[in-house]
Amino acid sequence: MILKARWLWYSVLCLLCFAAFLLVSKLGLKEGLPDATMFFLFIWGSLPVALALFASRRFRLEKSLRGAAHGTMIGLLGGAGQLAILIALAVPGGNTSVISALTGLYPMVTVVLAVLFLRERLIAIQVIGLAFATAAIVIFARDPSVPFSFDWTTATGVPGWFLPAAVVLVSWGVVGIFQKLATNHISAEFTLIWQTVGFCLFLPFVVPVEPLSAYPLRGVTYGLLAGALTNLGSLFLFAALRSGGKVAVVAPFCALYPLIVVFLAPFVLEESVTALQGIGVLCAVVAIVLLSLEPQPEPPVHIPEEKRFRTKTLRA
Repeated sequence: MILKARWLWYSVLCLLCFAAFLLVSKLGLKEGLPDATMFFLFIWGSLPVALALFASRRFRLEKSLRGAAHGTMIGLLGGAGQLAILIALAVPGGNTSVISALTGLYPMVTVVLAVLFLRERLIAIQVIGLAFATAAIVIFARDPSVPFSFDWTTATGVPGWFLPAAVVLVSWGVVGIFQKLATNHISAEFTLIWQTVGFCLFLPFVVPVEPLSAYPLRGVTYGLLAGALTNLGSLFLFAALRSGGKVAVVAPFCALYPLIVVFLAPFVLEESVTALQGIGVLCAVVAIVLLSLEPQPEPPVHIPEEKRFRTKTLRA
């Protein structure tokens, strides 16, 4: 029975962690913490999970310089995306549901880059996903405070949160490529460890100007929790795959975290979306599912035993 499958419950936990990361990040910002300070706390919050994972491996590194470099690059790009999403959430009017839906479209960038540089093929369902993603981006790029008009000069007001959210979209999309490259040389667990090393490289640049005691304890807790939730979500994702979950099923399922955010944001954050933004969120969710689907490998050609025997006889 599917409800008894361990991979399903690990996937649910991953989904909840990724959604909770966005919600607690917004809550921390609402407590008055600057976005850079939130990112500083995020990094420290991510460390215990990585250290516990490293300890479970008896502090032994997997010897692959290339894998370590790719993993660290994941942390640098992913960290830049984490900081950008905090900046987007901190912008007045930055709706958490809409931002989560837009940034959740990062598989679009990964798919396009994989086709261009890794020579992976694009299946028809992913092309449809790109179309839905484009529609969502066009909808989100329009400032809802600007009255609708067919006049291009008045209809193209871009909200302030859109640019940093677009940075997240691109950086996390490139991360997907480096994840593919890193796991060719090291395990997924060590990819997470090196990712955290990449996060830590940002620490000298985001040290708070004021002591942490100047901020509400609740806000500081939210910042630390955001980092822990991100790495925990990644751990649950790896656990789902190790427990028999197929990538083609687990990846799209875990990418649906914007649905949780959209459902909880009105209650937790007291936010709402416009009807047009709601259509954009729907387009984004459909795109996330379609873009996360991977091409099925072609089945090997079966040659009957009798035919193979005849071929060998003729060659003889």
